[in-house]
Amino acid sequence: MIKNILGYEIEDGVSPVEYERWLFEVHAPDLLANQYLDKIVFNKVLRPVRQASGNTAAVPEGYTFYRIAEMYYADEEAYANYLRWFEENPLPVERGPAGRTKFKFYLVTESTEVTRE
Repeated sequence: MIKNILGYEIEDGVSPVEYERWLFEVHAPDLLANQYLDKIVFNKVLRPVRQASGNTAAVPEGYTFYRIAEMYYADEEAYANYLRWFEENPLPVERGPAGRTKFKFYLVTESTEVTRE
């Protein structure tokens, strides 16, 4: 499985209510129109984890995130097809993330799940 992992904040001037409406009513449906994307998981960040010593674990000083999102693809070929599909079917600028989403990172990963089974 291939997965994009991205962390972001909301751009200044965009309220959380406006952002959530756009994210779930416009952006997610636009992304899922691409048949090569299997699913999206939106993780809303509540707070960093604190170690017993009181130090914040694994979050550099000054970094904040509104959400960490995960976009799932069957394999590298599906991800390549996903990119190609959007080259052929670009999102209209007014529907895209520009001016709404302030990306902090955007990674392509290979996932390995570990479960009790």
